[in-house]
Amino acid sequence: MPHIHPEDEHITVLKGSWALGMGDRFNPGVLETMEVGTYGLVAKKMAHFGFSRTEAIVQVHGIGPFTTPWITPLYALTEAGVLLSTSAADRGRPTSTFPAGCFDMKLGSHTSGTHGEGVVIGAECTPGQLTQYRIREQTGEVFWAVRKELTTP
Repeated sequence: MPHIHPEDEHITVLKGSWALGMGDRFNPGVLETMEVGTYGLVAKKMAHFGFSRTEAIVQVHGIGPFTTPWITPLYALTEAGVLLSTSAADRGRPTSTFPAGCFDMKLGSHTSGTHGEGVVIGAECTPGQLTQYRIREQTGEVFWAVRKELTTP
């Protein structure tokens, strides 16, 4: 989700494929794909976001303290309910309300999409920008998908 850091962020992709985009709103049209071994630099206070459809490992380093405040508060659909957070370090506080359009699929929903079939195990929403669902396949593999990529039986 779109965020900033008070210091430069250095990113290296160690496993999988990762995409990086600049801006204070999620925009898939500006994402630049980074494969294993690719290095990226995000200047301090530059709003940016990342995206990966499958599990990826990225090494992030910089000068601390390193914080990650979200540009827009993030809603997360979890087994503990819907949580609202303002930064990556904020585990979130339970909330009984969330913006319309955030979570029309529920935990445990069976779904299929371009990456396979599975069950919704979580979701994240930046209102008006992006809702992404975390799907676990029967094999145990996990992938992320946006709602328009998924169908339910």
